Amino acid sequence: MLSRSLQIICLLLLASALHGETLRLSLDDAVTMALGRGTQTALARSAEERARIARTEALSGLLPQADARLIKYNQSINLATFGFTLAGFPEVVGPFNVIDGQIAAAMQLFNLAAIRHYQSVQQGLAASRWATEQAENDVAAAVARLYLLAQRAQTQIGSREADLALFERLLKMAEDELSAGTGTRLDVAQARLQVARARQALLSAQNDRQNAVLALLNAIGASEADDVTLTDVAAPGSAIVTVDTALTAARANRPELKEMAAREKEAALAYSAQRARLAPNLSLDFTGDMSGNHADDLHWTRRIAGMVGIPLFHGDINANIARARSALRDVQIERVQRERDVEQDVRRALFALRNAQERVAVAREAANVAEEALTVARDRRAAGYGSPVEVDRAEDTYRQAHEDLIAARADAAAAWIEVQRATGALVAK
Repeated sequence: MLSRSLQIICLLLLASALHGETLRLSLDDAVTMALGRGTQTALARSAEERARIARTEALSGLLPQADARLIKYNQSINLATFGFTLAGFPEVVGPFNVIDGQIAAAMQLFNLAAIRHYQSVQQGLAASRWATEQAENDVAAAVARLYLLAQRAQTQIGSREADLALFERLLKMAEDELSAGTGTRLDVAQARLQVARARQALLSAQNDRQNAVLALLNAIGASEADDVTLTDVAAPGSAIVTVDTALTAARANRPELKEMAAREKEAALAYSAQRARLAPNLSLDFTGDMSGNHADDLHWTRRIAGMVGIPLFHGDINANIARARSALRDVQIERVQRERDVEQDVRRALFALRNAQERVAVAREAANVAEEALTVARDRRAAGYGSPVEVDRAEDTYRQAHEDLIAARADAAAAWIEVQRATGALVAK
């Protein structure tokens, strides 16, 4: 019975493994998939679409409006209601049939408030476009970080597999020396401890990779049952970028700053639109009517009117002007703060990149020294001068030095990604 249960479990595990596919993924592929399927960019595009609809709605206020109606009705009229009393005629005339065809049209010839409102909404659409680009940049940066995390975990797996193979060879050597009478049980015990530590570190790296891959698959909208093969190699940024150059690029490229510039224009035009409500407006109306009692006695009448409207007193105009002025001031304050935030991003990213590059150099040197120290300790132990404790410490130092080098390289690659994001150069246009 137990054997049968084990067979069923094995079959289920095999079916689960076969269900997923291996996805070959470069960094550009990951970013492209995230931009196409990601929730954040989809919401930003939806906001842009609503801004486009608002622009169309604002434009309709400047275009001619026309309606056509065809009416046929049966009517009676009480002449006494209008003060008519005619001898020989009843007070109620009818009922009689009426056929009435009407055409009505209106057009704003000049309405400064409507013009400024349309211009304001048009700037809002431009701001929404930059907001969409900002969302895309944020998504690209987040996906790049997840890609680097998965890549770092994959590199750690390779390094820890190599460590495990090394310590297994050392364990075999210690067991052979014990069998030959030249080694001790302590040597074997310490070698076995190092193998156990290496296996534990390998399992931890495999767990880190799985978590990173799941996060990456979720971010790009792929099936989380898939496995991922990363095709790009993380390369720490080695380019030297000055603060002035980076700030110039950020001020020219960052979509947040372009969005805030458009928002400020939008608020200024909205303020102008509210003030323009105090100005006169000019419009043209046309009404055409063809009516009669029967289809064969219809007669055409029309009315053409030009109207000048001058607001004399509207209690809401001054309140709306004050509200729009306050909104403009808020946007100006926010724009200044956003510029300061961008400068802070650039300076912080450059500092982190320089620090990470220095850490890579130090970690590389420490790894070389640790490898040399391990070789010396093993040679001393083989010659009978060193102690097992010395070899054990050298092995721990060697392992930690390689871990530090992997971490430093991954941090340098992430810092370079952050510099590209801070300068607005992450997503190719």
